[in-house]
Amino acid sequence: MIQLEQKPGRTTIINGKEYLFFSGYSYLGLGCNKDFLQLIHEGIDKYGVVYPSSRISNTPLQLYAQFEEQLAQLTGTESCAVFSSGFLSARTATEVVANKMNIYYRYPAHPASSHHHQAIRIDTSWDDFLTERKTANEFRFGIIADSINPTPGSFTDFSFLNNVPKEFQIVLIVDDSHGMGWLGKQGEGIVSRLQLPAHVELLLNFSLSKAFHLNAGAVCGSSYWIQQIKEHVNFTTSTPPMPALAYAFLHGTGIFEQQRRMLHHNISHLQNLTANTTFATNEGTPVFLVHKQSVAPYLLQQHVLISSFGYPHPSDNPVNRVVVNALHLESDLEKLVQYIEQL
Repeated sequence: MIQLEQKPGRTTIINGKEYLFFSGYSYLGLGCNKDFLQLIHEGIDKYGVVYPSSRISNTPLQLYAQFEEQLAQLTGTESCAVFSSGFLSARTATEVVANKMNIYYRYPAHPASSHHHQAIRIDTSWDDFLTERKTANEFRFGIIADSINPTPGSFTDFSFLNNVPKEFQIVLIVDDSHGMGWLGKQGEGIVSRLQLPAHVELLLNFSLSKAFHLNAGAVCGSSYWIQQIKEHVNFTTSTPPMPALAYAFLHGTGIFEQQRRMLHHNISHLQNLTANTTFATNEGTPVFLVHKQSVAPYLLQQHVLISSFGYPHPSDNPVNRVVVNALHLESDLEKLVQYIEQL
């Protein structure tokens, strides 16, 4: 474990020395963006650091309704419920659907959803699974999945849903924590890529920390499901996110667009640099998987820090990932590739 001495961005400080930083998330680099930080300061001046009230208080801040409305518009959904964390939003979405039907999950699926006590893992092929459900006379159920598996940085293939017989009614509970904010023309996330049949309903949940640098989470979907979520104890009795962060989100659209362009440029540049190599793979996400097991300690000697740890269990073999953000310079990426090629 490496202890950092300041917030990371393009670089970070370890034992008083500067290192190039290719770990963590904060894909848009907003934690080091002066304009975004200024919006947070404005939000603190207007709303304070925290709004210590339950969500069903008789004196809610109008700010949170605006926050939810803008997220619903961004994702093209009817309604939205905002939470203080992505974990809480994912767990609540799962619990609400589980109260109405059986829920199943396919890998990859974040533990916030898949480790719910009622979630059942699908261990057969999709066709066999549907046959089993039909035999059990179960035509309505929920499916849990992540939009992006962050460990290799790969998109989930949802094409298995294209040919689901219309006799099935499925609620697809997608965790889009690693797509929301940077993926799509407006940062709308995985909805920019999903083409679902009419009898597969999308219920989207996500953390807002990975790209938007907000300590918050949300669930977006139909008015029916969001109403159920807003009646759940996890929502009604919990403290909302920091109001200054909601304020920054509402006023930061132009900043997000600018940072998103920079991130996509960096992804493309690193793709070009590694196009003819065998040591790195990438699917167009900010995460590049590096296939050299000893790369992390070697790069650390060169003052470059990448993501390298066992996941989902600490005892697993380390997964070596380069995580690109909007703050990186072309020269940073070129230096990184040069070092890896030397190993």
